[in-house]
Amino acid sequence: MTTERMAWTDRDRLQVLSLYCRLTFGQLHRGRPEVIQLAERMGRSVNSVAMKLSNYASLDPEVLALGKKGLSGASQQDRLLWQRFIAEPEAVACECEEAWLSLHGEMEQGEGGWEPDYMGRDVVGLQKRRVGQPLFRKAVMIRYDTRCVITGVRHEDLLIASHIVPWQERPESRLDPANGLCLNALHDRAFDKGLMGIDSEGRIRISRELAESHLNGRLKDQLMDLDGQPLDLPPTTSPNREYLAWHFRECFRQ
Repeated sequence: MTTERMAWTDRDRLQVLSLYCRLTFGQLHRGRPEVIQLAERMGRSVNSVAMKLSNYASLDPEVLALGKKGLSGASQQDRLLWQRFIAEPEAVACECEEAWLSLHGEMEQGEGGWEPDYMGRDVVGLQKRRVGQPLFRKAVMIRYDTRCVITGVRHEDLLIASHIVPWQERPESRLDPANGLCLNALHDRAFDKGLMGIDSEGRIRISRELAESHLNGRLKDQLMDLDGQPLDLPPTTSPNREYLAWHFRECFRQ
């Protein structure tokens, strides 16, 4: 039986924040299956969980950047957690995933627990998924003001939090927001496949392989004409240059 006025604990807030980062703005409602399932496992009403999700949306710069807003009424504890997520995304991501996985009975820990770090983890159930990826995405979207750093496009369904150093290559950097770029789907794919890189001066470089394929029309505009152009970065934010240098050296098909 669900208790309507249960006090919210720190773990409860972390569990809901973890779900928040897995959903898009349009999915934060009482009819969403994930919201219903979380409410059941927490022993709360679906309405209370949906409202808490919408409270987080009211604090989220990504939501505000897209011209949307959540429900006002976030508590002081909600605000403090969100502020800490902005300031220490990797540590809060670990706490969120620990709370989430403990609720779902999937977490495996040593005696020392889960120390805050940039170490993402693979969990194998029916399929392998990347633990911490949703919170990494949220942190990257906030970092880059929910804008593609190449085209400036703003639409949550078209934007991807791209790893600069790939997930498998450097586990300690998997959840580091400075190891991310906000890219649209086309340029994320080109970057991931080494057809696009960022040089030491922060300029976009397109591989010879693409140049020799004689692209024309819209693809030429969207890829080849970018060669030598700078990234479109927010004034106070930039990706980690060491990560970019690693990608340019190890992944870019020059």
